[in-house]
Amino acid sequence: MDLKEHHEKFYTAKVFRENFLRQGSSFFENGVAEIFSHFIKIVSSGDVKGENLIVLSFGPFVYFTLPICDNFNEITFACADDNSIQEMQKWLKNEPDALDWSHIMKMICELQGCGEKWIEKQDMLKTKVKPVLKHDVTSCNPLSPVIHPPADCLLLVHCLEHFVTDEKSYCKALNNVSTLLKTGGLLIMTAVLQTTFYMCGDFKFPLLWLEEDFLKDAIKGAGYVIEEFHIYRRHSEKLYDITDYKYIAFLKAHKEREM
Repeated sequence: MDLKEHHEKFYTAKVFRENFLRQGSSFFENGVAEIFSHFIKIVSSGDVKGENLIVLSFGPFVYFTLPICDNFNEITFACADDNSIQEMQKWLKNEPDALDWSHIMKMICELQGCGEKWIEKQDMLKTKVKPVLKHDVTSCNPLSPVIHPPADCLLLVHCLEHFVTDEKSYCKALNNVSTLLKTGGLLIMTAVLQTTFYMCGDFKFPLLWLEEDFLKDAIKGAGYVIEEFHIYRRHSEKLYDITDYKYIAFLKAHKEREM
């Protein structure tokens, strides 16, 4: 069973939320706000805008689009597994058993200085997410069988390191997803550095160990010029039994050339 099949069979978005993103949980209280502060710095320059945004995420983490949703007319969101797609559709339709991201949405808006408008922004985001697709970053066309026109901006949310086993395949996956972005467009990316696993319930999912220098070289090698690069260093010594990451990287780069 390859990594994508393993993710499809054993990953459950609801369990992941309980482990890592539930309001009041030790993990949430020990760093999530600071993590998003770094992310907001990346997207707050004013040039993250355009007609369309494509988002590839390993789960239904639509809240990453909240800081920039009003800068795009259309958002295409893609998850790696059917369960995450189902959870996304429930959330978009306001179904009663949908995953509740309201505490994260409110926190992000507060970090942006517009906390009183978080419901309004969340509702606007729901109107802009049109298709919810499935992605495979190891495929030459990651959104196959859909042929999607290249976007003005591509957002990768903790994506590639979940589905590849070595640096060579990481670079290939990066080249694959880059076909979704037009030349001159912006890549916004989050990546977990110096980690080997995370837990989702009783299942231990492997992650590719990435170093900062390798990540920067891979981005440049894929035809990008890096404009901003921020590092969040994990401070809490708690919960190393559910994930052992040391850093999270946030970067913005523009696509200078096709590969």
